[in-house]
Amino acid sequence: MRPTLRQSLRFRLIEPLRYRADLARARQRAPLRVLLLSDQANYTSEQQFAPLAGRRGEIRERLGAVFQRALVADALALPRLVRGYDVVGLKLGFRTPAAQALAVARAVRAALSPAARMVYFDGEDDLCVQWPELLPLVDLYVKKHAFRDRREYLKPRVGKTNLTDYVAGKFGVSFAADIIPASAPVAEDQLGKIAVGWNVALDDPIRRLYARAAAVSKDIDVVCRAGVDPRSWIYPLRAPVIAGLSSMKRAYRVLTPQERVPQAVYYEEMLRSRVCVSPFGYGEICWRDFEAVVCGCVLVKPDMSHVETEPDIFVPHETYVPVRWDYSDLVPALESLLGDSARLERIRASASARLRAWLEGDALLERASSIFAALRAAPITWCMS
Repeated sequence: MRPTLRQSLRFRLIEPLRYRADLARARQRAPLRVLLLSDQANYTSEQQFAPLAGRRGEIRERLGAVFQRALVADALALPRLVRGYDVVGLKLGFRTPAAQALAVARAVRAALSPAARMVYFDGEDDLCVQWPELLPLVDLYVKKHAFRDRREYLKPRVGKTNLTDYVAGKFGVSFAADIIPASAPVAEDQLGKIAVGWNVALDDPIRRLYARAAAVSKDIDVVCRAGVDPRSWIYPLRAPVIAGLSSMKRAYRVLTPQERVPQAVYYEEMLRSRVCVSPFGYGEICWRDFEAVVCGCVLVKPDMSHVETEPDIFVPHETYVPVRWDYSDLVPALESLLGDSARLERIRASASARLRAWLEGDALLERASSIFAALRAAPITWCMS
């Protein structure tokens, strides 16, 4: 993909200048030098790097690490660009063909300094590893969220993820014509490389909302925007939600709009709501989960016990209310919740505090520090085969 003029200016001019300035300002005589390579193919995936950019000064001063962002295309065209760094991170869009992704990873790996570490940053919506063959080439594989039980990665899947596999098995949806019809398992000796970084709670849209959201009167009991094309594989994951909520509309103020609205209207709906139901989509976690918390809603969501992530606002009955994946218990769960104002406030406050620790506190710096420490300590285990 050819870079736009804006990308060219940013990654070929501004980023190198920032990097050199950070090196000059670093207190440590030998700071950890980090290069982050990406193809800029997917906005939501690229947001995995946004928290680092937003706190680069603190990362330099407190963690002793300075980083520069660059384009994968430039590193491939001029391999010497990746020399001189202690850590090189790589990110590719999910539409990249597998053979191309592996070729890029091998080329970057071959261009590194001998002692340098390589990290793959997986910023996709789902829990799975799209290219298991890539793991032997890297020292660490950082995801926004992962299976709590890492042995789940040893299973082959229909489609790209555990959710596509679930829909295929339960509803008979075929993924034969999908861009990713099936996914291979991860080799058992590679499971230890899969690490959780931070999730979409730290993305720019959530940070902007957090900075400007103001409390308003709550006159809506439950809100849920779960509209999806019936032809989409996601449809079976969401259709039962609307059916259940529709049955509550006589007794409660329930909002289930299907039409698209401006972002400001969407946020106003959440700010006015006591509870937000957030179904699964292409992955388990989405912006809506954290938008709900920022807007003062109590989050109700399909059970998340299989997911490890940070910030973790998915502690059952402490920071969210779990329901079954088929939503068979949705209505009684909501009726119980709405009938207990003290419980509503306790869950709302607990989720808000957890999110605030990441948006305002040192939780991100602590997580980044642990990743850097793991890279410094881990032996180089990659292979080019």
